[in-house]
Amino acid sequence: MQDRVLNNPNLTVHFNTETVDVVSNTKGQMSGILTRKVDTGEESVLDAKGLFYGIGHLPNTQLLEGQVELDSAGYVLVRDGAAKTSVEGVFAAGDVQDHEWRQAITAAGSGCIAALSVERYLVGNNLLVEFHQPQREEVKKEITDRDVQEGFDITLTKHKGQYALRKLYHESPRLICVLYTSPTCGPCRTLKPIISKVIDEFDQNVHFVEIDIEEDPEIAEAAGIMGTPTVQFFKDKDMLRTVSGVKMKKEYREFVEANK
Repeated sequence: MQDRVLNNPNLTVHFNTETVDVVSNTKGQMSGILTRKVDTGEESVLDAKGLFYGIGHLPNTQLLEGQVELDSAGYVLVRDGAAKTSVEGVFAAGDVQDHEWRQAITAAGSGCIAALSVERYLVGNNLLVEFHQPQREEVKKEITDRDVQEGFDITLTKHKGQYALRKLYHESPRLICVLYTSPTCGPCRTLKPIISKVIDEFDQNVHFVEIDIEEDPEIAEAAGIMGTPTVQFFKDKDMLRTVSGVKMKKEYREFVEANK
């Protein structure tokens, strides 16, 4: 993994560097990161539109001290290789009890184990109460004023909004490219012109729809969109591919060329 990171031409590793502050522009949007060299104390601003930071490796279990058995490092001790702790009815999942495999694919399994353990505990102690949700009739989506204002013309290549997406999904014989964005997404501003140029190259062979996940959250949820930017390709009502993040223009072009 280390070699892959260091050899990736799209990544720059800043050694012996810590983040001091986030820098904003006149619009209050993030424009950079104030960094400091830990060995020299030199500070500089790194241009950036986004920041992902780790919160450290110390388990946040102070509130459990003296109540649940912890190891010397502060991790919750679990029994039987599952989620059961030293206190009856208390179960632990995730980083608080796993300092070897944390943040790997095992995180989902850990949560599932804890949830099932809780359910079995409640059933075994006659504490489980079932609630049944009433069935709701599915309400047919009505055309909104925004849909009418935006209009829809299938002869056009580029569109916006869920109404256009629904129409194209059922009526378009072309490959459909859907770009999911959000107003505060920095990488989205980078990807939009890339996708736009690719679409222009295949103007009569593809339809393009931009979906703002804040304006059309139900569409994003139905599509399983977990973040932006995300691109999905559809054809003949089949979802062909999902691409998350920003990729090279060549990758999008080659896929459109192969599936137009």
